[in-house]
Amino acid sequence: MKTGGFDALLLDMDGVLLDTRPSFTAAVCLSAARCAVPPGLGGEWGEPEVEALRLAGGFNNDWDAAAAVALLGPDTGPGKAWGALCAGLAADGGGPGAVRRRCGDDVWQAARGAVEPVFQRLYAGPRSLEVYGLEPMEARGLFELEFPLTSAAEIFATGLPVGVFTGRTREESALGLARLGLDLPRASVVCDEGPELRKPRPDGLLSLAAALGSRRPLYVGDTVDDLGSARSATAAGLDVSFAGIAAPGSERGRRFLEGGAALVAPSLNRVLEELFPRAGARDFSAGG
Repeated sequence: MKTGGFDALLLDMDGVLLDTRPSFTAAVCLSAARCAVPPGLGGEWGEPEVEALRLAGGFNNDWDAAAAVALLGPDTGPGKAWGALCAGLAADGGGPGAVRRRCGDDVWQAARGAVEPVFQRLYAGPRSLEVYGLEPMEARGLFELEFPLTSAAEIFATGLPVGVFTGRTREESALGLARLGLDLPRASVVCDEGPELRKPRPDGLLSLAAALGSRRPLYVGDTVDDLGSARSATAAGLDVSFAGIAAPGSERGRRFLEGGAALVAPSLNRVLEELFPRAGARDFSAGG
């Protein structure tokens, strides 16, 4: 992909604008543990296991990720066996479809239905009614543990129109934007409001670029599904470049480079420093 001459800055939210390891990643593991099929998960499940699942592709929706862990995790436990299973899911096309083919549609639907409200209450805590329409059952919400990886000033210093393309719901996005102190028009935030807007489909990027009048945006994301959306949008005619957020030497970073990323960096602010040097971005993240 070419670099330079961008006319809009499009951003994923989780892992790019906000560190959501203490919130969404934790909620995947906790809700999966509560809903796991017998004999239960066992062991210590955390970020490496969730990352392995996300690398399989098709699990940008964390409710899907939690259901997959609840169904398949008891057979492997955490660690290498789980990583091998996730590689098998990737070979089978990834996402819920690969899990369905292993477990059956009815089993998948039951697990998905059980996990979703547990996950939602863990994430939103006392704001569950406002965010999800569920009576709260937790005194605190995991969303309270999220912290910004950048600032609105750093983002707007590029001088470009800014948009967010996220797998969050509209209500979850509002929580995230408030955490960031980032005020964007509704049309500048594309959320998971229908299957057609789910990554790695291109529709979200295409509609966001159209809303901003952009023909050559830069999209910054941190998952293989973000990269997939950028590649699909390119195939659909949008001249989009992708910058991937990944730790140096990581498998995710390798995937990004092989997939044609314009740049791979450990943080959004590092991306801004590289591609928009006049912005004077300062790196907020601790090691990316």
